Amino acid sequence: MNRRSEPKPVNNRGKVYQGADLSGASLDGASLRRANLAEAILRGANLRGSDLQGANLRKACLFEADLKGSNLGGANLGMADLRMACMEQANLRLVNLNRANLTGARLAGAHLDHADLAGAILPDGTQYTEETDLERFTNLRHPAFASTLTVVIAINNDGSAAKEQESVADSDLSWAQFVERTYGSLADDPIDWHPPVYLENEDRRE
Repeated sequence: MNRRSEPKPVNNRGKVYQGADLSGASLDGASLRRANLAEAILRGANLRGSDLQGANLRKACLFEADLKGSNLGGANLGMADLRMACMEQANLRLVNLNRANLTGARLAGAHLDHADLAGAILPDGTQYTEETDLERFTNLRHPAFASTLTVVIAINNDGSAAKEQESVADSDLSWAQFVERTYGSLADDPIDWHPPVYLENEDRRE
């Protein structure tokens, strides 16, 4: 009797998918380390447990994407649309989330050590400041976690954000053009993404 072979994880390390439409793609467990996914549309994509270390996701659309348990260490998510994305237990250390939109995103158990959140919109719709206590989004034992989660769930249940995304998808504007119109000049956002040195050193050893 022939044994049914198990599906192998997708290995697309270092590949270029800039601007690609990967909406709803099943990429769970994929190796996308240092891949160029800048401006890619990954709306509703399954990226659970994937390796996205050092990946360039600048201005990518990750609306309602599943990134639970994924490794995004050192990735560029500057100006990315992460509304209502599941990022629970994800590694977000050293991640660039500069001006990213995290409204309604779930971050329970995520690690945000040394992440750049300047100008980012947080899961409860507030703007990040240096005084922001991020543990109220990530630490289940934090005294404010439950109340914060209630707000995030309410945002997810509110159809206004989803309707806004539908209007963007149905318009003549590309996702990149929508971000440009929404955020204005991108001159101060890094176009060329250079992953952290530790990733380059690891790749050389492999």
